[in-house]
Amino acid sequence: MSIKNIQKLKRFGIFHNHTNTNAKDFGKYNLFYGWNGSGKSTLSGIFRCIENKSNSEKFPSSEFIVGIDGSTAITQSNIAQSSLNVYTFNQDFIDENISWNSVVKSILLVDKAKIEERKKLEELKKAQRTDSEAFSKEASEIKNLESAISKFGTDSARRLKMSLQSIDTSDSHYLNYNRKKFESFITSNLQATKTDAPLLDEEKIVEITNAAKPNQKNPISFTKQSISQETFAKAKDRLDDLLNTSVVSKTIQRLVEHGDIKSWVETGLTLHKRHDTNQCEFCGNTITEERIKRLEAHFNDDYKAFQERLVKADSWLSGQYIQAPMLPAASDFYEELKKKYSEACADLEKAIIDLNEEISAWHTALKEKTENPLETGRSVEAIKESSVQSFNDAMAAISATVEKHNHKSANFKEETDKAKKQLELHYVTTEVKDFGYHDKKIEVAKRAAENDDLRRAINNRNTEIRNLEESLSNEGLGADQFNESLHKFLGRSEITLNFNPAKKGYEILRNDTDLVEGNLSEGEKTAIAFVYFITKLKENDNKMENTIVVVDDPVSSFDSNHLFHAYSFLRSNCDKAKQLFVFTHNFTYFKLIRDWFEGINRNRRRKHPPKEPNACFYTIEASTAIPRHSTFKDADPSLVNYNSEYHYIFSKLYAYRNSPELSRDEAFLTANLARKLLESFFSFKFPKYRSDIAQLMDRGLKGCEVTDEATKEKIYRFINKYSHSIVIEINEDSSENLVGESQNVIGDIFAWLQEVDEVHYNEMLEVVQ
Repeated sequence: MSIKNIQKLKRFGIFHNHTNTNAKDFGKYNLFYGWNGSGKSTLSGIFRCIENKSNSEKFPSSEFIVGIDGSTAITQSNIAQSSLNVYTFNQDFIDENISWNSVVKSILLVDKAKIEERKKLEELKKAQRTDSEAFSKEASEIKNLESAISKFGTDSARRLKMSLQSIDTSDSHYLNYNRKKFESFITSNLQATKTDAPLLDEEKIVEITNAAKPNQKNPISFTKQSISQETFAKAKDRLDDLLNTSVVSKTIQRLVEHGDIKSWVETGLTLHKRHDTNQCEFCGNTITEERIKRLEAHFNDDYKAFQERLVKADSWLSGQYIQAPMLPAASDFYEELKKKYSEACADLEKAIIDLNEEISAWHTALKEKTENPLETGRSVEAIKESSVQSFNDAMAAISATVEKHNHKSANFKEETDKAKKQLELHYVTTEVKDFGYHDKKIEVAKRAAENDDLRRAINNRNTEIRNLEESLSNEGLGADQFNESLHKFLGRSEITLNFNPAKKGYEILRNDTDLVEGNLSEGEKTAIAFVYFITKLKENDNKMENTIVVVDDPVSSFDSNHLFHAYSFLRSNCDKAKQLFVFTHNFTYFKLIRDWFEGINRNRRRKHPPKEPNACFYTIEASTAIPRHSTFKDADPSLVNYNSEYHYIFSKLYAYRNSPELSRDEAFLTANLARKLLESFFSFKFPKYRSDIAQLMDRGLKGCEVTDEATKEKIYRFINKYSHSIVIEINEDSSENLVGESQNVIGDIFAWLQEVDEVHYNEMLEVVQ
């Protein structure tokens, strides 16, 4: 993996809000040019953060997005998980590793002589890489599975919230239902959610949903009735006895055979006795005494007494029909009970009909006996036990429903909460089973345990590797290699490092005996720091091919002789780096690195087929407005193509001269460019006065006719007022004056240069155009 770009850099020092809109993606080799104060060291700090896998302590509120080829971008949120191998040389590195008054941290280089130990170390590192990759991959997959489970919890909680809060919008528990409550419910009902027991059919869901609604009703009054099978059994016995009872009489066969005639004759006989007559009211003939006696013998006292029994039995039986009781209205019940109550009422109605039909059959048999009391051999069917049971069951169901209703009314909140919990258990169990939640949790636990075992193995092997490295590593070797490189770099050997076990680091000695104790030139400090950094790159057998190297201005305190040492030292040691980033403000050093990188690009273009260049050039630019802010962008072609900073400044200022309109930021920038251009030009023309810009300008005015004293003063005022930050005035008048004056003054400057040295001026125009 390599660093692709810096997509975002916000509140990171002078980089207030950098985006990658004006810079192409990084290549293998990357060179940044910027003047002092533009933000080079600050920008190197983002690479230092990646190296340390931590956010910047200087800019704790910073935000950034660093694009990575073939991997997830690094941000302030995930920087701790970065696996990039980055080494950064900047002031922070120097401060952390070198104390100029006491000690330099040690360098552990691997002793090449210990062949067997090195072989074992390589095998351990190879196994460590394999296991580490497997661990990281498995950890990532476990994390993805955990994320899926977490997302399932969030999505399920949202669905449950929508289902349950629609029942009762006043219930805050379900109104604020979330993943935490969902997972807690699963934990509390672990065994239940593993079975199908809590699952409800659609009808039951509707019933319980109705039971959960927050509509409380009044209690219902109802008295349950019941009938006894024993009562009907006794009645059957008495009825059968009547039907089989006869009286002794001198029967008249015709009356026995014809019950209607018997009733008519019996009534007529009673009427004749009541009216004391023996004349037939029907035919008018006289009824003989003999006929009267025969009829009275037929209808004797026993017969009449039996007839009265039959009449009473009829009256009693008429009162045994089942009457429908007064029942509560179905609308009085809770919604979930209405269906069951209506079904029980329907069952009761049917049971009453069935019982009354059976009682009616008894009644018919009794009427027939009454019409012909002398007839015997009759009986009735017993009232069915199932009919009595149906009646009693229906009554019990109605009573139970009333009791449920009244219990809910008396315990309304408890019962509605119970219904909600039942629904919640159904919905949770449904979600859990559909997702395979329990299986996935078991899988996560199993894989995490196995990966923990692998992590412990990696840690144990890490200890073994570290112990082996310590036995192979030698601080003396580090000092020897450092001293050899430093002596080549400086061209002299009076400064050396010597390992001091007591200090666990290197002492800096001059002439092998004297501690320097801070007595070093700035150039010597820079050389020691840079050589130390390059030597440190090889610590613990670090492979340059796997390393991203970032170098911030390694030449800030060198004279021109050492610039070439710094360049060749960097090139010879870091040419094979996985990726190289170099920051500099020194144009000479910039040219050296630029020509090296451009040679790499040319070689790639010459290949068959040609390859894309992999060396890129950028400029870091700071605005002159207050507060200042920086960004970096693709380097102007002039900076890549020209051989001096003077060429670059001339071309930039000349481009502003021809610009139709300058922004306020550009106007401030032209003042800086103008001062550097005039200083460079007049210092070369008049080297005796190079230390004083005012004297240089006075000397340059001699012999000029187009440029007069007033023009020179205007130019001097412009570059002196607006090019130094300590005297910049940011107010309405000065800003407007600057914008208005910039193009006129730029034109006067180029006219002055042309007048002083027209040959030079014309050739410069040819170069920049």
